[in-house]
Amino acid sequence: MRQALHIFKKDVRHLWFEIAVVILVVAAFTFTAARRAHWLSDPGTNRIGAWTLVMILLPLAWWALIARAIHDEALPGDSQFWITRPYSWKSLLAAKALLLLVFINLPMLLADIVILHAYELRPFGTEFPGLLWSQILLAIVYILPIAALSAVTSGFVQLVFAILAPSVVALGIAIASPNAVIGGFWGGSDWVKTYYVFLIIALAAPAILVWQYSARRTAPARFLAAVAAVLAVLGLALIPGSAAFKIQSWLSKRTVVASVPRVAFDSGSKWLTRAVVEKDGRVRIELPLNIAALPSGMAAKPEGFSVQLRAPDGTTWRADQVPLRYVSDMDQKFSLQFTLDDAFYGTVKNEPLTIHGSLYLTLFGGRQSARIPFGDRLVTVPRVGICSASGGSPERSDFLICTSAFRFPPVLVSYRFMQSANGAPDVSTSTQPRSISYSPFPAEAGINPVSQDFTFSSSPSSFSQALVDTIEPLAYIERNFTIDNLRLADYEVRPPRQLP
Repeated sequence: MRQALHIFKKDVRHLWFEIAVVILVVAAFTFTAARRAHWLSDPGTNRIGAWTLVMILLPLAWWALIARAIHDEALPGDSQFWITRPYSWKSLLAAKALLLLVFINLPMLLADIVILHAYELRPFGTEFPGLLWSQILLAIVYILPIAALSAVTSGFVQLVFAILAPSVVALGIAIASPNAVIGGFWGGSDWVKTYYVFLIIALAAPAILVWQYSARRTAPARFLAAVAAVLAVLGLALIPGSAAFKIQSWLSKRTVVASVPRVAFDSGSKWLTRAVVEKDGRVRIELPLNIAALPSGMAAKPEGFSVQLRAPDGTTWRADQVPLRYVSDMDQKFSLQFTLDDAFYGTVKNEPLTIHGSLYLTLFGGRQSARIPFGDRLVTVPRVGICSASGGSPERSDFLICTSAFRFPPVLVSYRFMQSANGAPDVSTSTQPRSISYSPFPAEAGINPVSQDFTFSSSPSSFSQALVDTIEPLAYIERNFTIDNLRLADYEVRPPRQLP
């Protein structure tokens, strides 16, 4: 331990400039973020230009300090001066870890506490789990990857090329295939993809660091880094959204009886069935479905689906789509849409098809409402954070702003402005429920410890209060459905021909 402290003090003396830059940028970040808490009452406190600049400089300052600290005793090769000193590799690694904890994690921990206090959130109360988890994410996302790359490079130039090489490859893929998105988007279950990458980093980066410091075997360590990168990309590309939803279903807060709810073809709206032949030759299939027998007090939101079309001769076509894009929020009747290959459609459109499908549903419930009176008063809203409303007169717009710590609320939130305290019909319903992440973790990977959502009304009516409604996800379930004897040609729609 004494040797580790000796190396730590040497690094502090040698890297005083890099440390000073980090502390200065963190201080600027803290000041700017804390002042932004008052942007609604004083727009001059927003400082958009300074905020944008500090959000760019902060990770750059961290990465420069990490690289300089590790490259001071470069690990690749066998001709470094520090090898002749009686350094224990454990002491050396502990000293570097201590340096990063003291001058990256600790300043950001203090910054988060100050910023939360500025927003009148409670860092040592309800927000304490998020405060701790944000420090873990800071290490995984911003510290460990650069530390591992610095350990397998001998200088800043090599490090820059190690960072740029995969970035250039990704750029080439994006140019060659503009529509390619690795892993796609999985809606509320997208956190599964993100945490898969975090897990790869959390396992591979410490292994690389320990291996390099203990044995200085650079070639195997670089190979491990490359394997970790490939595993991360393959996982993003190959893990299907349906698998992510199954993982999500293990986290359901409530068990749903297997017989409910049910998904079926909406025969009453059969006229909504369409086979739209697009101009590019693709065929868009639209199938009306409904969700029935929901438990009392619950609403269902379709998240995704898989369907299989089977012709009488056994020919099949399968489609998967997560998330489900074309659906009304929280509606129990919706149109399922997917695209068929034109060759398959031409073969089977006149045949009676059987369609087997699975629909992935999130069940919401536990509705709560909080009344926010106009004025300077902050109101704690369960599952959201704190909210305040300002205005309440015809001469000015009415604003409602809600602040959450470390992540957007894991519930669907909607807002209304009310005319009177006794709950008279509202004149203005401001926003539709936003899409949310179903992540069970109390923080998201980001630098800013607060997130805000606000709405306003410019109605000439005078409001007395605002209402914040929330419903939370309770269960994630999969329901199967079958449609028999569907002849697509009966519902074919072709675009009008263009006049010459």
